[in-house]
Amino acid sequence: MKCPQCGFENTPDAKFCGKCGVPVQTTTPPPPPPPGGEVVSQGLKIGVIIGSVFIPILGIIMGIIFLNDPNPEKKKVGKLWLMVGIGVILAGCVCWLIMMMMAAAGGGIN
Repeated sequence: MKCPQCGFENTPDAKFCGKCGVPVQTTTPPPPPPPGGEVVSQGLKIGVIIGSVFIPILGIIMGIIFLNDPNPEKKKVGKLWLMVGIGVILAGCVCWLIMMMMAAAGGGIN
């Protein structure tokens, strides 16, 4: 790795320049995507969405976990799962309110 100050060629694992002592920035390349080119498999994406319909907290938890990952593809999937989990909870609340209003009006649940 070349020193940004003096130009000395250091070893790749050096943290400081061997000539002038300046900290050398080391960058590690991002890990290659798994075989198949997908970071998150299609089966996992669909499975969590289906699971979130029945257990919304699953989508919320998985969404938060994947939103905290630095990989942009995982962030995108995490956002989707989070929105599905929240959407299912909101839809359930709306249905519950409608049923309660129908019951209060006397035209619904007995």
